Amino acid sequence: MYLDVLFKVVGGLGLFLYGMENMSSGMQKIAGDKLKKILAALTTNRIMAILMGIFVTGLAQSSSVSTVMTIGFINASLLTLQQGLGVILGANIGTTITGWLLALNIGKYGLPIVGFAAIAFMFVKGEKSRTRALTVMGFGFIFLGLELMSKGLSPLRTLPEFINLFHSFKADSFFGVVKVAMVGALLTGVVQSSAATLGITITLATQGLIDYPTAVALVLGENVGTTVTALLASIGASSNAKRAAYAHTLINIVGVMWATVIFRPYLSILAHFSDSTANMATAIATAHTMFNVINVILFIPFIGYLAKFLCTIVKDDDNGVVRVTKLSSLMVTLPNVVIDQTRTEVLTMAANIKEIFFKLEEVYYNPSKLEAYNEEIDAIEEKLDLYEKEVSDANFTILNKGLEASYVEETRGNLITCDEYETISDYLKRVSNSLMRLKKDDLELTQERKETLQKLNHMVFDFFDDINKAYKTKDRDLFMLSISKYTAIKNLYKEARHGHFDKEAQNDETIPAKLSTGYMDILNYYRRATDHVYNIIEHYAKI
Repeated sequence: MYLDVLFKVVGGLGLFLYGMENMSSGMQKIAGDKLKKILAALTTNRIMAILMGIFVTGLAQSSSVSTVMTIGFINASLLTLQQGLGVILGANIGTTITGWLLALNIGKYGLPIVGFAAIAFMFVKGEKSRTRALTVMGFGFIFLGLELMSKGLSPLRTLPEFINLFHSFKADSFFGVVKVAMVGALLTGVVQSSAATLGITITLATQGLIDYPTAVALVLGENVGTTVTALLASIGASSNAKRAAYAHTLINIVGVMWATVIFRPYLSILAHFSDSTANMATAIATAHTMFNVINVILFIPFIGYLAKFLCTIVKDDDNGVVRVTKLSSLMVTLPNVVIDQTRTEVLTMAANIKEIFFKLEEVYYNPSKLEAYNEEIDAIEEKLDLYEKEVSDANFTILNKGLEASYVEETRGNLITCDEYETISDYLKRVSNSLMRLKKDDLELTQERKETLQKLNHMVFDFFDDINKAYKTKDRDLFMLSISKYTAIKNLYKEARHGHFDKEAQNDETIPAKLSTGYMDILNYYRRATDHVYNIIEHYAKI
C-alpha cells in the first residue's frame, strides 16, 4: 500500500508541476504582447503599478514569473525601484488566482481535458493554435495531478502513524503556527512553486490529514518560500534588482509575522468570508487571498520608505562593470520584450555608426580634426563591441527557451543585423586609423583620391542609412530597392582601384609605397563595409 501511495503522490505531483509549467509558459506566449504593453504603460502611480502586477501575474499564472520579470526590468533600468515594488505587491495578489483555480472541484475532468487538448495539439497546424492546446493540456494536467495526489493520500487517513505525524505539525499554539509556517516555506523553497505546495495543502486538508488552521499556517509559509526564486534571480544583478528581490522577501516575511502574532483573530476574520466545514478548498483559497490583500494594503503607504530603506542597506554598484544596453538575461521570462528591446539597441548602434560616417566626412574636408576624431571613433567602436556582446548574450539565452518560430526568426534577424553593424563599425574604424597613419608619416592624398574617398564615404553612408530604415520599418521593398546602390558602390570601387593602378603602371605619377598601400586599404575597407551592409539585405530579402 505504501508503494501505491508513493507512486500516486509522486506521479500526481509530477503531472501537477508539468501542467503548471505548460499552462504558465503557454499563457506567457499567448499574452506576451499584452504583458509588454501593460508594463510599458506603468507610471509612478503606485496603485497603477499594483494593478498592473495583479493583471500580469493573472495572465502569466505565476508570481515567480512576474516577479523575476520585474527584477529583470529594474536591472535593465526599464522600471524604477518604486514602480517595481508596486508590481511585486500586485503579483502577491495576482498569484492567489491560482488558489481559486485549484479550489474548483473539477479533478475528475482533468483526464478528459488532457485528452481533448492532446488530440487538438496533434491535429491543429497553426503555431498559436498549438500553443493554446498545450496551455489547455497544462490546465488539465494540473487537475489530473491533484486528483491523483488526492487518491494517493486518501488511505493515510486511517493509518495511526501518519495521523500522529501530521498532528505533530499542528497550528494549535503560537510556536505551532511558526513551525508549520516554516515547513510551508521550506517545501515551497525546495519545489520552487507556491502553486504546487498550495495544491498539496488543499489535498491534505480535503483528505482530513490536516485541519483548517494548519492549512492556513502552511499557506502563510508558502508566501515566504516563493520568494526564493526571486532571490536566486537577483544573483549577479544590479543593486536595484537586488533591492527588489529583498523587498519581495521582506514584504512576505513581515506579512507572515503579523499574521502569526494575531493568528486566532485572523482565523475569526476569515470565518466571516468562508466556511471551512462547508468547502475546505475554497476556505484555503480565501485565506491565501485575504492574507495577500491585507498585506498589500498595509504596505502601500510605505513603498517610498521601503525603497529608501533598501537603498540604505544595499549600496549602489561599484564593481566597475559597464553596461551599454538595457538588456538583461533576467528578462528571459518575457522573450518578446527582449526582442523589441534588442531592436531598439541595434538602432542605437546604427546611430553611433552614422556618427562615425559624419566624422569621417568632416575629416576629408578638414584634416586638422583627424586626431581628435580618430580617438572618438575608436571609443565609439569599442562601445559597439559591448553592444554586440550584450545583445548576443541576451538573445542566445532566449533562443534556448523554445520560442515560437516567428520569434526565432526575428531574433535571428536582430542578431545578424547587430553582428553586421559591429563589423561595419570595425571597418570604418580601420578607415580612420589608416588616415591617421598617413598623417603621422606626413603623407597626403591627392585631391582626386580625396574626392573619391569622400564620394565613397557618402555613398556607403547612404546605402547603410537605407538598410537601417528598412530594418526599422521591416520594409522588404526598401531592401530590394537598395541593391542598386550596392552595385553603384562596387562600380565606383572598381573605377578607383583601376584608376590608381593604371596611373602607377603608366608612370603618370610616382607616389610613396605607404601612401599607395594606405589609399588601397581605405578603398578596400569601404568595400568590405558595403559587403556587410549587403549581408543584411540577403537575410531579410531572402536572396
